[in-house]
Amino acid sequence: MRNPLAPRLAARVPAVRPAKSGVTRATTVVADRHDGMFAALHRYPVYRKLWTGMLCASLGQWMQNIALAWIALELTDSEFFVGLVGFSAGLPFLVVSIPAGVLVDRMDRRRLLLICQGLAAVLAVIVAAVVLLDLVQPWQLLVAAFLNGSLQATMTPTQQSLVPAIVDRKDLTNAIALNSAGMNMTRAGGPFIAGALIGIAGAGSAFAVQAVALTASFFLVARIDLPAHLPRRSTGGIRGAFEGIRLIASREDLRALFLLACIPTFFVFPYIQFLSIFARDILEIGPAGLGILMGASGLGAVVGSLLTARRRETAGAGRLNVILTVVYGVFVVGIALSNSVWLSLPLLFSAGVFGAMYMSSNNALIQLRISDEVRGRVMSAYLLTFGLMPLGAMPMGIVADQFSTQAAVAGGAILSSLLAALIGVRSRALREI
Repeated sequence: MRNPLAPRLAARVPAVRPAKSGVTRATTVVADRHDGMFAALHRYPVYRKLWTGMLCASLGQWMQNIALAWIALELTDSEFFVGLVGFSAGLPFLVVSIPAGVLVDRMDRRRLLLICQGLAAVLAVIVAAVVLLDLVQPWQLLVAAFLNGSLQATMTPTQQSLVPAIVDRKDLTNAIALNSAGMNMTRAGGPFIAGALIGIAGAGSAFAVQAVALTASFFLVARIDLPAHLPRRSTGGIRGAFEGIRLIASREDLRALFLLACIPTFFVFPYIQFLSIFARDILEIGPAGLGILMGASGLGAVVGSLLTARRRETAGAGRLNVILTVVYGVFVVGIALSNSVWLSLPLLFSAGVFGAMYMSSNNALIQLRISDEVRGRVMSAYLLTFGLMPLGAMPMGIVADQFSTQAAVAGGAILSSLLAALIGVRSRALREI
């Protein structure tokens, strides 16, 4: 006689899939019912632990960004210097990302990630001590921003390169979108916490909490066993370092995706660095209000990332990315021109939604089009786009000094939307993705 409970029991039995290409994956797959928004977190325990560690590190990073910008404004009362601090933080993404990509492909990625997290925690402790003891000078902010940026320029491609070794290809878009959602959750929570701490206990306390978050991330990553990621291969020294750039330049699809990442990063993203000016001088809501502004933007980014995580098909993603980039710029124009907190908050939320959808999708499309042997170098080359943000912060700061912060942010966003639309029209490969 057939057991009527058999189908139910069978549905609860985990199905273990064999690893591909000799890669050991922690893929105890909990049935096929986990096909939704959080599929990768449900299916891959190692990914879940790594994701939690990244969450802690990102929380500390966003807290530092807000604290540095606020201290820079308080010490110098200069929009240009605020932009200069942002430049110092992002410059390493231009000068460190390429050699970091070689390290990612040649070193044990877990060990490299732990080294960078440990050094970032030590740096946060030092900065916290200098600020709390009232010894901080403007030049120290530039040094701290550059050193932290250098560590971030190494950690970010390391984290991104680990994900394809942990999850199956069919779940890669979901996992990358969940990474983005996690970072954007901290983009909402980190600035809010930092703003509250600055208002209550001063900026030094924000750096102290950042150190605690980075330490927690270190111990989380240290307690997990990551799979062997790829065979070690010679990268050819400097030639190997630029292999990712050569590959992107040689393929029209990767080239278009790379350009689509560059445009908003240079012309739009720097506005985040100038939200401290909006909070203090335009909306007049202080450091706690700055945390609320950043929180609204981050909350929208969480929603956008989760919407991308739900998307299982990539057909038509190229056209969609162009549309998302154009609309993102339009919302930032609205943010720039707003003089009302109640108008700025929904605009920041909406910009966060569209910006996160574009960034998550763009990242996933590139990851799906490259092999693991060059993944570290290609993703490091892709991270060069992050270095464009400080380059954009410099002219944005100059325009803000000469005219106004609102004019500088609005002008950059308008240029971004126009250029993104032009790429969408001219690139057939992008439209066919």
